[in-house]
Amino acid sequence: MKGFTLVELMIAVAIVSILAAVALPLYNGYITTSREGVLVNNISTMEVFQEDFRLRNGNYLLVAANAAAIEAAIGWTPQSNNGTTYAIADGGGGTYEVTATGPQGTVVCIRFPDKTRC
Repeated sequence: MKGFTLVELMIAVAIVSILAAVALPLYNGYITTSREGVLVNNISTMEVFQEDFRLRNGNYLLVAANAAAIEAAIGWTPQSNNGTTYAIADGGGGTYEVTATGPQGTVVCIRFPDKTRC
């Protein structure tokens, strides 16, 4: 009779399990990095509109609670708004903070104009 023994099958299952245990966290890390990248890209685009707002008004837009309010004030529209929320808050000392929260819970906060993470 030809076939695999139970020991051989258990070894194969163990190898696949080890590979999955290594690959899954790496995959999740890549997914999180890509989600953050989209948010950072949108926030960086917003910076251009904020600088234009500052040149026209003498100061940054320091408080806005959602994308609609930001769009109405500075004319910025996110490239992809699939349930992502954006908020601008006063960072103090002539700075402002932009927080973006993705639909999966990914949060990115950047302080401008020095472009550091909050």
